[in-house]
Amino acid sequence: MRLIVVGSGGSQPTPKAGCACRVCTAARRFGGRHQRAGPSLYVHEGAVLIDTPEEINARLVALDLAPQAVFWTHAHPDHAAGMRVIEFLAQARGRPVRGYVPHELYPELMRRYPLEHMARRGWLEVTRFAPERPLQVAGLRWMALRHAEEEPIYSYVIEGAAGRVLYAPDHYQTLPVPEGRFALAVLQVPRLPQAALPAPLPPTHPAFRRFKAWEAVLEEWRGKTDRLVFTHLYEAIGLLPEEYDRLARTAGDWVGFAHDGMALELGEEADPLALFEAFRARQEEIARRYAHDPRRMREEMRKLLADPVYQRLKKGFRRGS
Repeated sequence: MRLIVVGSGGSQPTPKAGCACRVCTAARRFGGRHQRAGPSLYVHEGAVLIDTPEEINARLVALDLAPQAVFWTHAHPDHAAGMRVIEFLAQARGRPVRGYVPHELYPELMRRYPLEHMARRGWLEVTRFAPERPLQVAGLRWMALRHAEEEPIYSYVIEGAAGRVLYAPDHYQTLPVPEGRFALAVLQVPRLPQAALPAPLPPTHPAFRRFKAWEAVLEEWRGKTDRLVFTHLYEAIGLLPEEYDRLARTAGDWVGFAHDGMALELGEEADPLALFEAFRARQEEIARRYAHDPRRMREEMRKLLADPVYQRLKKGFRRGS
């Protein structure tokens, strides 16, 4: 199973217009991992996208992705307001995009966004489903998990031959932790340790009420997942990518923080030679695309070298040498 974190930001993108905080300033200056769009995930099997935040069209263009199907977690703008991308995808394909919506969520999406209009125009083909009944999409089993909230909010368990993935990008504190073991869990960022923050939070800060603590989430998932990746990274947290990396290292190599364009791959079935050729092709593509911008080229090369797929490939060659 191959996945891409299309967007890793919080409820607002990074950088924000007019914002002079250290996170937005660094994002404007350095680009790359410092910039974050609204939270969304792409699954290669079935060309499935989860969520359509406001910035989704630009992110799909940047990653050269053309989803054929979309699931939604909930109706908040940072997860659904970029829905017009469905029109563009359907026009390009000449056939509708498939939309999968839990029954309870459908009226809320209808109330806020032009689902009916897109269906009438032939751009969207909606399948409403009951969360307790898993869907089969391109050989993967999809299960929606209802959060303990008044409004309909869902996370997804995606299951295939390579293992199970949990994608819970928002409102994690109201999600009953699903049973069983996972190969990967991608979760909303928890409340981080006070010592890791640029400035400690006062005891009355809403984060103490709205987010589970870092230590509690690590304890919840230790031994339950092979890999834990945090997404929905709010610029208000105040951390830069290298600071997130340092914090992740304190928890162990099974924990990380997402960035836009991050590739995640499950299973060991890929041919190392094919992976190597794909890596070299990506290197050449970066060199061509950013030949006029050496700084951006270096940043993209660093991202490529940090990619989990390349790290796995590197370890494989070391074992074989």
